[in-house]
Amino acid sequence: MIQVAVDSVRKGMRLGVGVRDASGHLLLGPGVILNEEYIARLKVRGYGAVWIEDQDTGDIPYEENLSEATRIAATAAIKETFVMTAKDAQVLKSQSVSEIRATLKSPRFQKIFQYHPVIEQLMSNVGHVVDEVLDRDILTGLNSIRSHDEYTYHHCLDMSVTSIMIGRHLGLSKEQLRKLAIGSILHDIGKIFVDDAILNKQGPLTPEEFKRMKDHSVLGYILLKDNLRLGILPPHIAYQHHERQDGTGYPRGLKGLNRISRGREMYAPGRLTLMGEIAAIADFHDACCSDRRYRKGFPPDRVWQMIRERAGTHFNREIVEVFLSTLPIFPVGVQVIVISGRYKGYKGVVAHVDRDHLDRPLVRLLYDLRGKRIEPIELDLKKDDAEVRGIVREGARGRPSGERGTSSMRESARSIARSKPSGTEAIATRRASLAPKQPCSPSGTSVVESRRARRTFPPPSTQAMTTAVPTTTSERDVGATAVTSARAHATTCESEPQKSHPDPSRPHQPPHASTPPA
Repeated sequence: MIQVAVDSVRKGMRLGVGVRDASGHLLLGPGVILNEEYIARLKVRGYGAVWIEDQDTGDIPYEENLSEATRIAATAAIKETFVMTAKDAQVLKSQSVSEIRATLKSPRFQKIFQYHPVIEQLMSNVGHVVDEVLDRDILTGLNSIRSHDEYTYHHCLDMSVTSIMIGRHLGLSKEQLRKLAIGSILHDIGKIFVDDAILNKQGPLTPEEFKRMKDHSVLGYILLKDNLRLGILPPHIAYQHHERQDGTGYPRGLKGLNRISRGREMYAPGRLTLMGEIAAIADFHDACCSDRRYRKGFPPDRVWQMIRERAGTHFNREIVEVFLSTLPIFPVGVQVIVISGRYKGYKGVVAHVDRDHLDRPLVRLLYDLRGKRIEPIELDLKKDDAEVRGIVREGARGRPSGERGTSSMRESARSIARSKPSGTEAIATRRASLAPKQPCSPSGTSVVESRRARRTFPPPSTQAMTTAVPTTTSERDVGATAVTSARAHATTCESEPQKSHPDPSRPHQPPHASTPPA
């Protein structure tokens, strides 16, 4: 199967994976032949991409981080939790933070959530999610199929899966992973106190709107701490997922140590918690890969590069090293374009990823440089020096600041691969040491120390980004315009000063103001 943007779906294509809403209802089943009406409805509902099956891609598997049953149940439970909480929070959207704080601490409001069956069901589903992630070796690198209206529920679940995988490779215990999971799932619960007009606004936010948006982390922390009674750590994930290592985050401008903290150091006052640092990376990754109302998602390889560039400033450097070592740069099923070698300009789909060579997948070429369908050609990047790049879709604004080009990305990925034990050895080692200590390689050397010794983050260069060769004339025109705009403005998925929005998937963002601790 192949993942195809809904804007590129054509009449007569066969759906490979069913499309469901957040409640688990099947909207279109696998095998359905898409007609103009179905395609129009997918666009109206805001679905960004679907999985298509044809004779040349039928053997390419659709890989999910979770089983369908677990995903359906967990997403429905998340939606019920948000909907239930939002009903009682509706009247609070126009109130100040201090007024909301007083209401949330009131016995009447706290009684609403105490032992609520919806919360109990959510906690039960969290356990199933943790169990399934523990059975996986690496992430698929792809988020779930989702619509604009139900983005939040799928985002919270996908971000939680990523957080669990990172925590697992850091050696967290199962109980710690459960706390990390529930905190990640509810990290954006504070947005129920933000008006929908602000959340969905496509233009720049006013200073007042921006301040209200930033309040969601404080309000989510208060709600989880005083009402849902989830312990100490999960509320701090909601509190800290927008904090940054260099102190430029919000709401408190906390700083990190840029290393994996252990023991008492994990809970040092005035510092980022380990779980907050994990959640910050997972939140950024899923947000940048996802379609939003105001922009299309970025290709997975571009998001990989953006996270790498922010290591040490925005994100904990050591955690980034661990995360990127479990994340395929080019996930199975995504479309890519060859940018060097004998097949330059050809397009295809990633057919297989070797867990020991996450940066060099097997690519099945389907279109020549003129966009004409061809007999499939297998291009094994483990044996061929060709370079590929994810296809930038119309509406995916901006580019990673200081992009260093494919050769730098490839070398960085190879250095990560060289610095870890191969495949099953690495997983077995980590599983044998699921305790709150640094995971070690078979030689006894700390995995993080080994990676750090062999891998560096080179300074940005001015190398320009290579763009996808569009299939149609309109795509070619749009692609050229997008690249020109990207080079001129150098916008990013997350932070550019003095513009608009704190959400990590927004292209612009004003300076972070510090908010007193709650």
